[in-house]
Amino acid sequence: MKNRAGKEVVKVEGLVVRASFMGLLRKKYIISSILVEKPYMYVEVDNKGHLVSPVFPESEKTTREDRKKGGEVHRPGAAQPPVILKKIIVVNGSVDYLDRKSPKVPVLTRVRHIDVEMRDLTIPFTNDLTRYTLKAAIPEGASTAGVKSEGRINFLNRDMECTSSVRGLDITHFKPYYHASQGVNVTKGLLDLDVRAKIVSRRINAPGKAVVKGLEFDSTSGKFMGVPATLMVAFLKKSGNEVSVDFVIAGDLDNPRFNIAENFVSRLSFGIAEKLGFSVKDIGESVFGVGAEGTKKVGEGIGNIGEGIQKMFKR
Repeated sequence: MKNRAGKEVVKVEGLVVRASFMGLLRKKYIISSILVEKPYMYVEVDNKGHLVSPVFPESEKTTREDRKKGGEVHRPGAAQPPVILKKIIVVNGSVDYLDRKSPKVPVLTRVRHIDVEMRDLTIPFTNDLTRYTLKAAIPEGASTAGVKSEGRINFLNRDMECTSSVRGLDITHFKPYYHASQGVNVTKGLLDLDVRAKIVSRRINAPGKAVVKGLEFDSTSGKFMGVPATLMVAFLKKSGNEVSVDFVIAGDLDNPRFNIAENFVSRLSFGIAEKLGFSVKDIGESVFGVGAEGTKKVGEGIGNIGEGIQKMFKR
């Protein structure tokens, strides 16, 4: 599948589908397994967070074309047998994600070696849980981060529970997300992350722990995530060159003001400042410049995990 500019945005090198024909006797389409080999997808969101790639054909347009060809027209009200996918396996997948919304300058993140297994997915979606496991790698900068996640999703109402971890993520690649105008330039640093997320009725609660380690700067003039770099360097020398922060992300996923990257950076900045001994008032006025009252709202309104991904679910 290519976009209007001719760029390849979706590709699959191999696809194996195994069906259970006994399901037809029960008026169900049962797919015992789907194996997707080396899929690739280019995902892009614009500066407003709207998904611009990939763009899938509209159902109404497809219906009009079917009418012109004299083919059978699907009527939304007509009952259709469900398609039950017992197992879906993705092997060695790749995703290129271009984010034009969250950072000050666009960031292209490559995710490679994606292995996914999902069990028990019904289309149209039902009020049942689909279990999944995922492993992937993010080869950015001087290291290749490992990503793992597992959990269960209700695709009908999009409730979910999952645990996720990231190990060895090179944070220099993601400087546009956290580098302020007066910030010190980070030349080296890794991030480990553990999150337990739960979404119920479009509200998320996700406690986690972040560990930033191996930080190096090109100078000590300026600030790192709102904290004076000189104090950060002194703290790292006493703490084994790492700083750990516990955080909780909670809020309404449908809040249009939410941005998960900005909220995570705010939580991380707040936690680092506390580790260095800043008071709540200092953190609000000196570090964030929003006032002590404003610090109470750091991280509030968290929701809307990638509007583009939500749109892909809706498709």
